[in-house]
Order: sequence, then structure tokens, then C-alpha cells
Amino acid sequence: MEHNRLDRWLPWTLFALALAINLCGIGWGLPTGNQTWAADAIKPGAPLSILHRLFLSEPFNSGWFWFKYPPGHVFVLGAAYALPLALTWLSGGLGTPTSNYPWGMQDPEGVMSLLALSGRGVSVLMGAGCTVFVYASVRRLVDRDSGVAAALLTSLCYPVVFYSHTTNVEIPYLFWLLAALLAAVRLLDEDARPRWWLLLGAATAMSVSTKELGAGFFVGLVPALALLIKTGGRGWPALFAGAAWAGSAFVATMVLANNVPLNPSGFVNRLRFLTHSLPADVAQEYSPYYFPVDFSADRGLAVEWKQAGIAARALLDSLGPLTALLAAAGIVLSLLRRHLALLLLTLLPAAGFYLLGLRSMLSLSIRYVLPLSVLACVFAGVALAALVSARRAVLSSRIMAALLLTAALLYGLDVDHMLVSDGRYPAERWLQDNAEPGQHVETWQRATYLPRIPPELVHDEIEFSERNRSAFEQRQPDFVVVSQASLGGITVRYSNDWQQAEVGEPAGAEPAGTQRADNGDWLPHQVSVTGNIMNYRRRENVELLNALRDGSLGYREASRFRATPWIERPLIRSLNPEIVIYRREKNAAN
Repeated sequence: MEHNRLDRWLPWTLFALALAINLCGIGWGLPTGNQTWAADAIKPGAPLSILHRLFLSEPFNSGWFWFKYPPGHVFVLGAAYALPLALTWLSGGLGTPTSNYPWGMQDPEGVMSLLALSGRGVSVLMGAGCTVFVYASVRRLVDRDSGVAAALLTSLCYPVVFYSHTTNVEIPYLFWLLAALLAAVRLLDEDARPRWWLLLGAATAMSVSTKELGAGFFVGLVPALALLIKTGGRGWPALFAGAAWAGSAFVATMVLANNVPLNPSGFVNRLRFLTHSLPADVAQEYSPYYFPVDFSADRGLAVEWKQAGIAARALLDSLGPLTALLAAAGIVLSLLRRHLALLLLTLLPAAGFYLLGLRSMLSLSIRYVLPLSVLACVFAGVALAALVSARRAVLSSRIMAALLLTAALLYGLDVDHMLVSDGRYPAERWLQDNAEPGQHVETWQRATYLPRIPPELVHDEIEFSERNRSAFEQRQPDFVVVSQASLGGITVRYSNDWQQAEVGEPAGAEPAGTQRADNGDWLPHQVSVTGNIMNYRRRENVELLNALRDGSLGYREASRFRATPWIERPLIRSLNPEIVIYRREKNAAN
């Protein structure tokens, strides 16, 4: 009875712990109006705009698509927005909606903050749900202790903690991916009820309808599941019947989550956009640039090895060295213990995810390896549980397990610490205390990476073409605020590999294996593993930034702000950026 009670409460306890981690610092950077401090997160107003375009302003089968992500999670966010918008309307805060600021709202900044919190709340719940899915899967594949350890490490995983605080689609697509994995595990557990087949199909569809990057995971999961079911002694009829249930759920969910009934051409256009087969005129109408991906089959061993190394480095940064070491030990231990189902249901999907996803990403960061990070936490949990239950050197093994778990705890909770102590907060207070009302503050980067400028100051957001020395010397702002996390945003413009280049701007992406020479105005900046030049620095912008830093513009560094991490590591770009404030010296020319 006590054993059953523990099994009943463990998932809820793990969920509550993850919830507490994810809720700490949930108000990070709010209020910011219709902006966000998380790079590539869905802005508060974006779902409203997209839903309006999908169902009201665009005609039937218009072909329009949102180039950034598929619409699946937008529908989830729309549902989450329903209650706060209804309460705003009932309280008189929402009049006739308009397409321009303040969008018919009496308090647009307050409403946008409420919507941002609602969207983040979805990620908080889904992030905690990921922890429970990991526990439930590993408990059935290995044992309860391994499930608890894997769940704890997942809840403390660096990118899981960060993205559970944002409206990025990383946690939502991971949530559906892990739900599909749990369904597969239940189907191995002699539980072939249709509901698990239906969950497998629907969760797979929702994951790729949230972010297509995870599609390769399922290319590995499906054959792994079929192989395990068949070798488990169940016949082909049962397998085909289950596949029919899963296939039906997959198709139905894909149709609904991608708005196919109202706009089938939009769905087709997005698929063609992702595969670089969309006609240039259509691409130019709906999207500002193509994603930096390369689908070529044969790129040479050196290129493949370099890409794998970049992915491995991102995975190591995501886990931290000690958890990564635990994960490697867990894989070896699983091989020795012959945990065949665990190995097949994790390593085959991981291989599919890399080959069909990460392999083609020319620009790869920590968030792209998120599913691999969680699968690594699964194996790390197996190793950690083995240390706790060791029969030899019991005391030393448990002390080691405690130290490793403490390291993971610090590595994960450090994210909450940096969110709460973000350097932009003291930068805002410094401007509030040291700048006089009406003084000009100039910025050259996206609001995502910058502190919020006090409203009594004049905030000048300078366009890319005006970031040069001569124009700056005419403006002579009182302050310049620079974020060290996005210096490329000051000087870099991405090449458009399908658009006609504007006059004076760089040409499109170069063929693989080539590099474009400096043409005087533009300098190659980021080069992919295949040799493609993905973006260029504008010389005038570079010279302006250098002149600001060396003091030749008549400005000096007044102060800089950054929360000191407990554990240094490569940071997710929008997490805790260092902010530098430059002030015009009194004797500078007016």
C-alpha cells in the first residue's frame, strides 16, 4: 500500500518541483509592451495578429503562411489568451480592436504583459509536464529510481529551465515530443489500448506543427517501436491496427493544427519554403529571409565532422561537464545491462533528429539540441540512480551522487538567479538616476537585448543605414546603450539568398566551398561549415562601434552591468547580456 501511495504522489511531487523552478523569475523583463527579452520568442501580440490573418483578413486558401513557425502553438496560445482578453473586455479595457497601437486597448502595456504571462504560463506547465513524461517513461523502461533521477536532471537542465520561462516554441515542441515517447513506452508495456496509439499520432503531429525541427526524432522512433513490438511477440495484425489508429490521429491533428481546411495552399507553401523550393516571388511576399539550412546529402567527411563537433559542443554547454559525464556513463551502463528498449527508443530517435535536423542547421545554438539534452538527462539519471543503489562502496557512491546532483542543481538554478538578477535591471536604474528628463538615449540593436529606456528620456532607435560616424556626429546623443550579447545586430546584415540585393548591399549566399572577397563596403562575417557566407558586416557600422569604444567619438564608458553567474558557461544569447552605457563627455562637440 505504501509503495502504491509513493508511486501515486511521485509524479505530482516532481511536477511541483519543476513548477517552482520554472515560476521563479517568470516576470523577467516585464512589462515590455509588445516586446520580449527572449530572442526568437513569440511576442505577446503575435498570436492575435496571426489568428486575425488566418481567420479574418485573408481570403480562403490565400496561400499565406507564417514563415517563422507552423501555427500549432499559436492556436494553443490563442486558447491561453481567451480568459485574460475576456476579463479585459468585461472590465472595459478592450474596445473595438484595431490594427494600430494601442489596438483598441485602454492599457496596452498592461494587457500585453498579461498576455505575455499567459504565454509563459503555458511554457511553465509544459516544462513541468516534460519532467513528468521523462519520469513515467524511464520508470517503465528501467526502474523508479532511474525515473526520479532522470526527471530531476531534466527539470534542472539549463535550456529547459530557461525556455520554460519564455514563449519560445522550444518547450512546447519538446512537450509533445516527450508525450509521443511516453505513448511508445506504454505500447511496449503490453498496453495496446487505442488511446496510446492515438496519443502517439496526435503528439507527433503537434510536435512538428509547433516546430518542424523535431521531425527526425519520429523518423527514428517509429521503426524502433515497430521493431520492439514485433520482437516482443505481437503479430502483424495488432501492429497494423495500432498503426491505423496512430496514422488517423496524426493526419487529423496535422490538418487541424496547420489550418489546412481553410488554407491548404498556405500549408503547402510553408513546406516548400522549408525545403527551399518555393518560387522567389512567393517567398519574397511572405518571408524576409530563408533559414540557414543545407540539405545537401554529400558534404565531405571534414564538413560532417565539423558539424557534429558543433552539435556536441552545444550539447556539452547545455548539460554541463558533470552531467555530460554521467550521461556517457549511463549509456555504457545501459549497454551492459542490456536495456534494449531504452537504447532503441532514445538512440535511434536521437540519430534521426541529428541527421534530419541538426545536420542541416548552418547556424546552431544550445536551443537546437534541446531534445538531445533531455535524452542525455535520461541516461544521466540511470547512472545517478546506479550510484545511489550501489552495493559496493555505498558511502562513497552516495556522496558522489549527492555532489553530482548538487552540481546539476546549481547549474540549473543559476538560470533562475540570472533571470532575477539580469544586468538590464540595474542598467535601467542607472539611467533613471543619472540621466535628466529629455536627454537622448541612442540604441543600435533590437529591444530584445537591451534594457527598457525610462519614458522621461528620448529614445532614438537608429536604423541600420544610419549607423555610421558622420550621421552619429550630427546626432550627438547624450547616451549610447550597447548590449554585448548582440553586437552583430549593430554591424551585420544577413544575405538574402532569394531576394534581389538592394543597391550597395552584398550579394546573396555564395556556393558551398567558396568565400566572397571584401568588396570595400562589406566584410564577410559568419561562414558556415560548408563555406557559405551567411551574413556580412558593413564597414561603416564596424568603424562606428570601434570609435565609440576607443573614445574617439567623445564618449566614455560610464558603467557596465551583468549579473555574475554562479557557474560560468556559454550563455544563451538573450540570457543575462552585459550592458554597457556610454556617456557624452562635457567637452565633446555639440
